Amino acid sequence: MRLTPLVAIKGVFLSIITLCCICVCPAQAGAMQHYDVGVLALRGDEHAKKAWQPTLDWLSTQIPDVYFDLHAYDFDELDDAFKHNQLDFLLTSPGQATRIAREYQLNWLATQRTPYSSNATHSIASVVVVHKDSPYFYLRDIKHAKIAAVSEKAFGGFLAFRYELDKRRYFNADFYENIQFTGPPTDKLLHDVVSGELDVAIVPACTLENMTKEGLINRTDVRVLERRNPYDSVCDVSTGVYPNWTFAKTERAANEIGKKVTQALLAMPSDSAAAFAAGNVGWTLPASPVSVDKVFKHLDIHPLQKSKQEMIYQWLENNKLIACASILILLLMSMYHIWVEYHFNRSKRQLERTLFELKERNSMLEHAQRTMIVSELGSSIAHEINQPLSTIKNYSEGVIRRLDQGMSPDELAPVLGKIQHQVTVASGIIQRLRGLIKQTPTDYVTCDPADFVRESIALIEYDFKAKNINLELSIDGVPQQGQFDMIGMQQVILNLLRNAKDACLENAGRDNSPTVNVELLYGLNEVVIRVQDNGVGLAASVAEVKRPFYTTKDDGLGLGLPICREVIEAHKGHLIMQPIKPHGCEVTVIIPIHREEQE
Repeated sequence: MRLTPLVAIKGVFLSIITLCCICVCPAQAGAMQHYDVGVLALRGDEHAKKAWQPTLDWLSTQIPDVYFDLHAYDFDELDDAFKHNQLDFLLTSPGQATRIAREYQLNWLATQRTPYSSNATHSIASVVVVHKDSPYFYLRDIKHAKIAAVSEKAFGGFLAFRYELDKRRYFNADFYENIQFTGPPTDKLLHDVVSGELDVAIVPACTLENMTKEGLINRTDVRVLERRNPYDSVCDVSTGVYPNWTFAKTERAANEIGKKVTQALLAMPSDSAAAFAAGNVGWTLPASPVSVDKVFKHLDIHPLQKSKQEMIYQWLENNKLIACASILILLLMSMYHIWVEYHFNRSKRQLERTLFELKERNSMLEHAQRTMIVSELGSSIAHEINQPLSTIKNYSEGVIRRLDQGMSPDELAPVLGKIQHQVTVASGIIQRLRGLIKQTPTDYVTCDPADFVRESIALIEYDFKAKNINLELSIDGVPQQGQFDMIGMQQVILNLLRNAKDACLENAGRDNSPTVNVELLYGLNEVVIRVQDNGVGLAASVAEVKRPFYTTKDDGLGLGLPICREVIEAHKGHLIMQPIKPHGCEVTVIIPIHREEQE
């Protein structure tokens, strides 16, 4: 059977139509476009997919031939995927979105609206959670607590908390170094607080309420520190609140698809399944990130802020001439400083050596002056020693006579005790004499000033009696002890008494009753020793007498008063000389009774 030409043409035409349909249908099927969406998974990948996959499915239904693939990441993974241009869209916290947007091209499309407070676009905050039996009640209490957060990059999970503490000037850098960052999920932090493994957990706002709603935790097992509810929030927080999560477009996606995504998000009903799964009531225009920028800037971690090291390098690069000149000046100043320090140390060593030599010579002069005093007091010292020796002799002769008379040994014991006492007296005189002559370093001891005053008088008293000069001692006040150089103070008293004795001898022809009065007065914080005579008085002015080597004696060295003054000044005291009428002189020594420890 032959086909007519018309039938043949129809067959060919139908074949072409069929072939075109076969070719076109696969092409239309392959026109479906895929977009990669990176989602921050604070509570883990499964929770992120459960919460946000319905939102991406909503977008797919609103935008024909488009499918959105969800990729769950932690903070570092999301940063890495973005920097390697693997994502078309981001769904993340305001902190991470702001940080990325300040460094790279990122278009914010919409901000989610939440039903937790009257301010639907602001619900990000930090919540500081402790066990119900915890001893912590305020943020200032947690200085030594065991604390953990999900990440140091988490805005609600950490940065808002740190900003709150920093504003209050709580703690230092060491506090933050001891915080543990466990990574997602945040649910584990709250479980660790309940179990006692952690003292404090820092979690994003509403995490506690959502886990309670999901039956994952018992709300009564934990407490929120410094709980507040801004904008009548149903979620307890410990800090201020910040913008919600943001849906943003990267450079990899075209502006046209960005526009469609924005329109679809803004059109999402508040009661849709996607909104319910994400825990929001839809989306709105992007919220201002100014408050987030302020947090970053306050904490010195804003992406646009340069580190101090970078600022220094940039300044050096822009001011090379000034930098080189400054370095040269610093080098020259350092060299000059080294030169000055070298000469200073050399001069210091020379001064120390000179000072040491002067101290040695001064010590020798003091020793020579004390030896001279002893030589002048020879008769007095001989008399002092002769008295106990004579007594010992008398007792010894008496013992011999009594032994001849048949006295028993028991009857001799009191007499021998008296002999022993006189030996002790003689030994004490010799020891005082040796101490005065011996050249020893200055030694400060705790004693009553009356001790060295009486000992000095005992050494010179016989000489006064031999010259018919009255020597009287009076003590007034409540006795007190202090730190004194016993040998030095004896030398001072002896010098003053010798000078007073010589003055009285010079005036002996005009006064029949030469007298030297020694007064010891105890004050509240000082002791006063006053030596007063009715001798010839001062032969020169007080200023002239104070000069070293000044003397009125033919065989004098003029060292007595300078040495006295040096000893007194070493005790932080001072010496006053003044004439008295009608004739005589008064020397007053004032020394703090509670003297600071000598070097």
